[in-house]
Amino acid sequence: MGSTSVIVEGILLIAAVVAASVFATTFLTRIGEIKDSFAYSMKANVAKVKTKVVITYTTYNDSANYFVIYVKNVGQYTVSPISEMDIYFGTLGKASLYNYDKDGILSPGEWDYVEISGKKTGVWELGETIEIRVLNASTINPPYYVKIVLPCGVSAEEIFSKVPR
Repeated sequence: MGSTSVIVEGILLIAAVVAASVFATTFLTRIGEIKDSFAYSMKANVAKVKTKVVITYTTYNDSANYFVIYVKNVGQYTVSPISEMDIYFGTLGKASLYNYDKDGILSPGEWDYVEISGKKTGVWELGETIEIRVLNASTINPPYYVKIVLPCGVSAEEIFSKVPR
């Protein structure tokens, strides 16, 4: 009878060790996933904090009938791709989301950009100023409102009242 209890205890001990191993493996895997998720989140937040753009000048181009917004990257990160930005334009409280001009023909309700450096790389370098051109979809009265939202979520906004002639 004593030998059966030793065998049962041995089987229970082996089962306990296997269960503990399975638990430890699962626990350590989850801890690794949490650590990776936390590291990714921290990296994204640091990038967001160190990314900054400033609207330096806004006007209206009378000959081409579009609004011009000059924006400078004053942060510590490049912005890429520029075409993934969201541009809201209109009047304060009634701004609309404008689409990026993909076909090269600026239409009402669209925006495009020109890199002042002359090269259109799609990457907004540190210290670089870009010219954003917005073709308004309808007639609006000043003051005008523009909000630029970068792909990482950082934004800049401006209210201006240059009246088209």
